[in-house]
Amino acid sequence: MASAQGTEPTSIPAATDEERVLEVVRELARETGGARAAAAVTRTASLEREIGFGSLERVELLARLERVLGREADDHLLLVDTPEELARALADAPRSAGPAATPAPVPRAPTAVRVDDVATLTEALARRAAAEPARMHVVLHEEAARRSVSYGDLQTGAATIARGLAARGVQRGEPVGIMLPTGLDFLQTFMGVLAAGAVAVPLYPPWRLDRIAEYLQRQSRILANAGARLLVAPPDAVPLARMLRGRAQGLHAIVTAEMLLAEGEHAASEHVATDASAPALIQYTSGSTGDPKGVLLTHANLLANIRAIAAGVEMRASDGAVSWLPLYHDMGLIGAWLCALVEGIPLALMSPLAFLARPERWLWAIHEHRATLSAAPNFAYELCIRRVTDEAIEGLDLSSWRCALDGSEPVSAETLERFAERFARHGFRRDALMPVYGLAESSVALCFPPVARAPRVDRVARDAFERERRAVPHPADGADALRFVSVGSPLPGHDVSLLDEAGAEVGERRVGRLVFRGPSCMAGYYRNPEATARATLPDGWIDSGDLAYRADGELFITGRVKDLIIKSGRNIVPQEIEEIAGDVDGVRKGCVAAFGLPDARLGTERLVVVAETRLTGADERERLAGAVVAAVSEAVGLPPDDVRIVAPGTVPKTPSGKIRRGAAREIYALGRLAGAPRVSLSLRARLLAIAAARSVREGARRAGRGLYLAAVGVAWGVALALLAPPLALLARLLPRGRPVRVLSRLASRVALAISGCRVVVEGREQLPRDGAVVLVANHTSYADVPALLAALPIDFVFVSMREILGWRLVGAFARLGEHPLVDRSTAERRLSAAREIEARLRAGESLLFFPEGAIGAGVGVRPFRLGAFEAAVATRTTVVPIGISGARRVLR
Repeated sequence: MASAQGTEPTSIPAATDEERVLEVVRELARETGGARAAAAVTRTASLEREIGFGSLERVELLARLERVLGREADDHLLLVDTPEELARALADAPRSAGPAATPAPVPRAPTAVRVDDVATLTEALARRAAAEPARMHVVLHEEAARRSVSYGDLQTGAATIARGLAARGVQRGEPVGIMLPTGLDFLQTFMGVLAAGAVAVPLYPPWRLDRIAEYLQRQSRILANAGARLLVAPPDAVPLARMLRGRAQGLHAIVTAEMLLAEGEHAASEHVATDASAPALIQYTSGSTGDPKGVLLTHANLLANIRAIAAGVEMRASDGAVSWLPLYHDMGLIGAWLCALVEGIPLALMSPLAFLARPERWLWAIHEHRATLSAAPNFAYELCIRRVTDEAIEGLDLSSWRCALDGSEPVSAETLERFAERFARHGFRRDALMPVYGLAESSVALCFPPVARAPRVDRVARDAFERERRAVPHPADGADALRFVSVGSPLPGHDVSLLDEAGAEVGERRVGRLVFRGPSCMAGYYRNPEATARATLPDGWIDSGDLAYRADGELFITGRVKDLIIKSGRNIVPQEIEEIAGDVDGVRKGCVAAFGLPDARLGTERLVVVAETRLTGADERERLAGAVVAAVSEAVGLPPDDVRIVAPGTVPKTPSGKIRRGAAREIYALGRLAGAPRVSLSLRARLLAIAAARSVREGARRAGRGLYLAAVGVAWGVALALLAPPLALLARLLPRGRPVRVLSRLASRVALAISGCRVVVEGREQLPRDGAVVLVANHTSYADVPALLAALPIDFVFVSMREILGWRLVGAFARLGEHPLVDRSTAERRLSAAREIEARLRAGESLLFFPEGAIGAGVGVRPFRLGAFEAAVATRTTVVPIGISGARRVLR
């Protein structure tokens, strides 16, 4: 065959493209799934169902095809499902231009105006748009282009859509479904729904047509629960959205953002009054299908959480953010976009698909915009470690990134370490990593660690943790150690408490159920009173469903209550079992579910592991099951009772990729999984004996603790009943002031002795004996007051709020003992109280303050009120700090 000299073909024939695509697919299938997967590769084979490629394998496949064919792969090729379709799409793709040039940094906009006093999200946008309409709010990364959205643009579009909604009869407080991808349509529609006084219900848009049945089932139940009459969808999804009508009763209209904008242009403007208490958002939690749980949040909830986040990251006017997180999820919606809107910092926004296609785009966006803030789930950091090549990030500079928040799923200490090590040469600092904790029921965020502190990893002894639920420090890594990552402490204004099975607060380094309260807390689950009743507790507390322990004032999340496996007296964290099994060669990492099931014959729970593989041979799967048993047994000292090796796609997950252990447990219990138990009868008998002994010991321990707590409560009650009448009479007979205070000290010592509580004082010798002092103490229990009275050898008065006069015995002693009482109702009265306090210090009296204010459930120091310190400075009085521990365990 003759060929022209000195020329190159300008295109590759489609047949050649197809052959090359098939070869690349086959090679990757052989590497990941063995001979079986490679044999399944044909022109029309499904990449997912037949070949077994998940999302991560698709990312790798596109990267290889780009190198082999020299073409730029469009992000949407991640959704193509056959090699034939891939070849056809790549044949029309442009030639690769080689490595991308380093983007030039985008100049940061000038400082925005402050809007601290707004009551609603709509007010925040209106205020910014009125003050700086041209100021850049969001930069949308759309394919290779950038689209800037100003506050004025967003306000204009939102107002127009609000008029369009009103023209369609949408009423104040009515839920409106929003099924839109990341883009200007979503931003304008969301704010338009709020401007109309309605309630936004974000839903994730359909990406995979081959999963249409699952999508319809989930979304129809959510729409039915929300009672949405109107759904806003993209034009290409409207035919699909119409199919929802038959499944979601009450859904009357499906429209596009373009339709609402057109209708709103000609509609009359109508002001809708909205206040802070009005509902703004129903955020449906991921994972629930049969019983959708929509978290109802008001404008006040969202603004409280946004302000707490801003305080948690020490947000500055010079900050900027980057996010690829989906806007239908609370972390992307509230933590990224709405936080940027309210705080007035610029946000670069890209689609989740763009990140999955090329994870390095996230990092380059941070470089390009010199972003300081960006958050992602743990898997995203892991994806960057595994999939981003050195060539793809040549010239990358991450030195501007000061807060890299890792949340939304369990945080891996190993991932944090490897990410910091991998990207250190690109300017990334380890102390930028911030493992955080939150949940939809608290809007999004609840606990943050200190800024600019490297992650704190706690190593604990496995045996004490699993058998006694105690986090005993362990000196080093190893098979007998577990590692947990600190998520810091509650955000300002929020409280966290850890409770045992009886509802009593657990001590330091004891695992308990995490409950929380604060201004970000949900109003309840929308139209689901049963779920609301299960989650809410007295005094505004909400049950998170998570387990955690506290060490040195910081929280360490250990897992979900419903996921905890209790076997042979040991408490096993399923995430660890899943990681161990996922590391076995042949198992699909991230596609393993571990759970427990009660077994009357064993007298304990059975440990079940379900792991996906691409291997198909019976002998191969049997060997793989044995390898999983060996790996788990070696790591935790306890073999699983049953290991099921299943096909790809069997282990159920949420839309965001989290393992749905409850659903896996249900499928297993119904007998819908293949596989065979791998536990011998002798092992079962041995485990039964161990379980019986453990159960007896654990039951005795819990019964003893319950009796002790009951005895303490009875003792306090007896002490109060015996002492209250004579004390009240004596206090009235004695002269006011110091004699009454001496009586209160003696009574406190007697009460503590009767109730069996011993007060231990350290550092008493450092307390000045002469002259006035300002005493400042932490405050976590009403037992703090008698403990201080009994322990301190000097005469002093408590500075307290005037409201305690309404408490009979306490109020009488406060008045007769001449303790200063602060009336906080007006500024004039607060100033008068401050002058009285200073006068008493100058007169030589010692005063004790609780600068943290009211009692809180948390351990550690909370933000101070500065009155005590201002009085000390004004009068040049010595300040003596006092630390109280153990009082809350005695009296909650």
